[in-house]
Amino acid sequence: MITARLHDLWSQRRDDDRGIVGGSDVLFFGLLAFVVGSMLIINVWAVIDASFATSAASREGARVFVESADEGTAQADARQTITEVMSNYGRNDTPARINIAASEGFARCAIISVTVEYDVPFIQLPGFGSFGSLTTVESAHSERVDAYRSGEFVGDCG
Repeated sequence: MITARLHDLWSQRRDDDRGIVGGSDVLFFGLLAFVVGSMLIINVWAVIDASFATSAASREGARVFVESADEGTAQADARQTITEVMSNYGRNDTPARINIAASEGFARCAIISVTVEYDVPFIQLPGFGSFGSLTTVESAHSERVDAYRSGEFVGDCG
């Protein structure tokens, strides 16, 4: 008798669908939380990757500038190198802003500073491009012009 009554309760609850609406709401919000969380992780990684790219580009641009033959080719070579480094990191969709400051000119021991700025897109979809702007990543690197090159000294090489 007890087993027959439990069987009736079990079959009655199995055929009843009163709880389905409450369960489907949770599925929607779970999916929404998954999508938002994934986008957050992707955007954080995009900023970190852009930071690596701008850091490498500013360092290589400064190195090419200080090892160039003259000031005329130094600017062009440094800008080309920065563009190539950003392209190698896959950051050729939005052009980087480049600032090369040589306050003492292009002379031995002069300090130059290269700054690279890049706008990280909010959403980047393959085949569709990028949309919005999340943040701007900026990296700077300073170096001295080669002390053993020909020309006059500027400042202290120590």
